[in-house]
Amino acid sequence: MLDEFQKIIEEIGPFGRYQIAVYGIINLNDFITAWILILPVFIGATPDWTCPAASSAFSGLGNSTEYDIQIESGNGNATYWTNGTRLLLNYSVNTCTQDGETCPALHYTSDFTSVVSEWDLICDRKYINDLITTVQMAGVIAGAFVDSQLADTFGRKPVFFLTVLVSCVVGFSSAFSVSWEMFAALRFVSGACAGGLLVVAYNWPMEMIGRKWRSVNGPIGFWQIGIFSLSLFAYYIRNWRHLLITLNVIPLLLLGSWWFLPESPRWLAMHDRLDEAKAVLSRIAINNQKPVPDMSRLAKFVQDEKEKMAGQKRYSYWDLLRTPTMTKNILVIMYIWFTFSAVYYGLSLNVRNLPGDRYVNNILLAAVEIPVSLATICLNNRLGRRPTLVGFMLLAGLATFSVFFVELAGKLSELETLTTALALVGKAGVSAAWYAGYLHTAEIFPTVIRNIGSGTAAIGGRFGGVAAPQLVALSSVSKMAPYIAFGVLGITSALLGLLLPETNNRPLPESLPPWGWCRKDRKPYEEVAMEPNGKDVDTSEAGYEKNGDIA
Repeated sequence: MLDEFQKIIEEIGPFGRYQIAVYGIINLNDFITAWILILPVFIGATPDWTCPAASSAFSGLGNSTEYDIQIESGNGNATYWTNGTRLLLNYSVNTCTQDGETCPALHYTSDFTSVVSEWDLICDRKYINDLITTVQMAGVIAGAFVDSQLADTFGRKPVFFLTVLVSCVVGFSSAFSVSWEMFAALRFVSGACAGGLLVVAYNWPMEMIGRKWRSVNGPIGFWQIGIFSLSLFAYYIRNWRHLLITLNVIPLLLLGSWWFLPESPRWLAMHDRLDEAKAVLSRIAINNQKPVPDMSRLAKFVQDEKEKMAGQKRYSYWDLLRTPTMTKNILVIMYIWFTFSAVYYGLSLNVRNLPGDRYVNNILLAAVEIPVSLATICLNNRLGRRPTLVGFMLLAGLATFSVFFVELAGKLSELETLTTALALVGKAGVSAAWYAGYLHTAEIFPTVIRNIGSGTAAIGGRFGGVAAPQLVALSSVSKMAPYIAFGVLGITSALLGLLLPETNNRPLPESLPPWGWCRKDRKPYEEVAMEPNGKDVDTSEAGYEKNGDIA
């Protein structure tokens, strides 16, 4: 049943040309978030390096620190020129000392720079590179929490633009970092900005469009295009500092949309700024070439909503654990969301371990998301939420785990193309499963705790993002270790997903069952609940299962 506000939205155009323009501009933030979160693929890349072997001839270099170098591929000989003297030395490529440390006279030979070459994050300091990315992903958790609170208090629009500005300033400043510790701290703030934008940019346009069009919010955006553009920028700008400067100057153009984008009319109305809310709604109607509706209903809507909120019982995270079934659901969902993020970002960051060109591979990993995002919208309705989620999650798990069997067969170097293809299938699978998971998760929880449940699931996802760089770091133990981890997470999540209820074509659960962990407490709930359409609902524990509620 639509409330008065939603009725007004339907009258002025549920997703007219004005909302489409607003939606498109707000979602330009996908470029910023994609650039921030996927940037470690390039600025954290490890270039090739060479080490002169210990030699008496090496001492002939004296105190000179400047020399030219000519190197052939593989281990062999290098010709060093210093102070006009030619010395022939043995050298090794990408090899640490016997103690696991970097060698003296280290020289990077790749045609790009990164934080690795800037602060010699190789050998015994290799872990620092993944630590920086982990710190960045931890910032995403903090930013999502802080910005969601700020947006509810001060409005979607000012918080969105402030976050964009802070992101640009901090990202620009990080290009001038003088130590990896300073860089990591600034990446934490950049991650926080990305986390905040992901939350605000999702909720802001959704409050201006009709209910039937909300399904486009999320799957349709500029995330993949943002990754494409990042790969192109990184290809042509090989200096990591220059790349950071470029990627944080361009988003400043988005600040110019301040004068076009309106504040959320729903937020304005709920904060007693009715005149501003009416002005925004009228502006939408005029631009959509619709008649301006009677706005007197808006005041009544606000009054009814506030009365409902005042008389409504306050729920907490504990209400997710009311019954064994509800507890099982939330634990399974949190694990699945952990897998979504860990595998998705893990495969994205694991580009460095894929054979072939990392710029092309990064584009391919983003390109496979486009068709599956559209397929998910159709399959969600045709097959159902649970089969879609489980099927794609199983596909991701089996594809990534299969790389291990290629290694067991001793064909990894011969079948490099197959390895890349399996990684692409895995990325497509986890992307599609995540799209399906958004809707499935929201439909599982009763209305009164839906935000709490969805927020708890997202927390699991954020921690998965923090774990992703460390899963990729397992490649230092074995090149297969990350794929094994991704495969195990995907397969187990698919199997656990079978325990979740199907929600397609079923009424959304509205109410909560009574607390009931002890068998003697798990008796039929005698009160009669009413669905929004006024239909009586069986509220016994069995009735909750039958009606789509969670018992």
